[in-house]
Amino acid sequence: MAEFWFIRHFRTPWNAQGRLQGQRDIALDDPLGAQDMTVLAANRQALAGRDFALVLTSPLGRARRTAELHGFATAEPDPDLAEIAFGDWEGRTWADLEAAHPGAWQSAPHTLPLGETFADFTARIMRVRQRILAARGPVLAFGHGAWLGGLRLMLDGGEGMPRQAPGNGELVRLTLTADRQVQEG
Repeated sequence: MAEFWFIRHFRTPWNAQGRLQGQRDIALDDPLGAQDMTVLAANRQALAGRDFALVLTSPLGRARRTAELHGFATAEPDPDLAEIAFGDWEGRTWADLEAAHPGAWQSAPHTLPLGETFADFTARIMRVRQRILAARGPVLAFGHGAWLGGLRLMLDGGEGMPRQAPGNGELVRLTLTADRQVQEG
């Protein structure tokens, strides 16, 4: 069993517009909003005094900056934590994707024409999962909403992705087991 703490990056202008960011390096809102500052304070309190065996971050700037704001400027960038590559859909809206491929994100994401195959995306997620399981203590990671949705999908054995990601800056605690089960903490 492994304790996994995950924080989704703070809000970007594209989040506010409902745009697919994927692997585009979109900066955080500047300045952060009042809600982000409240979430940051709560997260810092939850993380205070915790000793993590491994602290990882997506290599994308929005996740790295979120790690820095939480006091983890030396978090290790891991390319496997990058958001799914939406390819030509990056910059377009979720509504555009839904109109072109009704229900596919929630029921059959592997059928979508994205910038990487869904199999490649989930392989990246599983490599991070293996790192978490091999760590000798809790792991903290800063990343992206669809990435976390992909982890939950793989561990739960489902077929589709959740349409709603965790909130920007949201801290999620999971317990991962070797048999792919997951428990919310």
